[in-house]
Amino acid sequence: MEILLRVALLSILDNSVPGGGLRASFRQFAGRTILERQIDLALAAGCETVACLVDGISREVTEAQRHAEQAGIKFVAMQQTRSLSGMVTAADEILVVAAGNLPAAEPVLRSVSLPVILAFPAEDAVPRGHERIDQQFAWSGVMLLPGSIVEPLAELPPDSDIVSALLRLGLQAGVKVLPLEKRLLIEGKWHWMPTVDELGEREDQWIRDHAEVAEFNAPGLAVAERVGARLARDALGTRAASVPAIGAAICGLGALGCALVGLHLPAMLLGTFMAVLSAAGETVERIAGAGQAVGRRSRTAAALDWLTDPVFIILIALASPEDTQWLRLFVPIILFALMRLGNRMRSDRWKATYRDRIAVGGLLVPCVAFGLVQPATAVLALIVLVTLFLAPHRGE
Repeated sequence: MEILLRVALLSILDNSVPGGGLRASFRQFAGRTILERQIDLALAAGCETVACLVDGISREVTEAQRHAEQAGIKFVAMQQTRSLSGMVTAADEILVVAAGNLPAAEPVLRSVSLPVILAFPAEDAVPRGHERIDQQFAWSGVMLLPGSIVEPLAELPPDSDIVSALLRLGLQAGVKVLPLEKRLLIEGKWHWMPTVDELGEREDQWIRDHAEVAEFNAPGLAVAERVGARLARDALGTRAASVPAIGAAICGLGALGCALVGLHLPAMLLGTFMAVLSAAGETVERIAGAGQAVGRRSRTAAALDWLTDPVFIILIALASPEDTQWLRLFVPIILFALMRLGNRMRSDRWKATYRDRIAVGGLLVPCVAFGLVQPATAVLALIVLVTLFLAPHRGE
């Protein structure tokens, strides 16, 4: 039978928090609520609609709806489960994620090509709050069910626990129970109703996994991206995430201004700081966008990718002797063109070296001070050219 569509069923309903406390679904993880992370998972799993069980429309629910709609997925907040029957046909599939469940995305996406109930060994999962489904296994909090299972929900009382009912119906219908590796629980990569401390520990590991910082064969990038990874711990989910990119733009404008009035050493220092902040900001945005349905780069950060090289070219040209005429522009253009070419050609650990504008700026600062910026740029261009000839071809 052809599958028409996939619908995700999420929920914010839980009794784990006393009245007035923050529900697990609304706790923050890496700048997003757990509910928003579940929406990202639903989109990655191919769902076209998200149905969310709620007992009221709060600010967090409204923000989750906005997050879903920005990603191009329909969001329906439901207080009556009868609406679910009208959304899911027998030919559809329904992805169910329990309230407050923060799963690891990769094992879920690998497993949900067919209807399946994901489970952990009961001895490891039950003490962590997971619901036992038999002597061996406990439910992970995620399952993909055929749409035909939804129809019997109409016969249940209005105050029934719909998610638990779907779990029982799936087991009765013979949906396959697929065991997951227990290391996901032991290593803190899968949580159900996590505490703030548990989320903090997992977020630290998550940032390390997604930072993708350069090695020290690109020394400037290695330092700047590690600074960006540290900033991300405090900036995720806040407006502060855009501060490094804005700071880089300000430094770039300051560098050009200084160069135009003949202050070439401060200009090159500001240009180098621009490269540092740009790399740090790119790292913050990369971490902030990882795993999200919507992870677009800011316009400022995207512009910096294209403007950093022209700014350095202008700084080098203005700091070079006037009597060199066209060579003032030609030499730096060749340097940065070769570096971009190297970044495209190399696919090994040296690829990042050709992206390291911070190291270039740092090397040129003393050269500007001694009036040697043009020959130094020419030497750097020659070094880059030689390394390109020594680079292994991709087909070899």
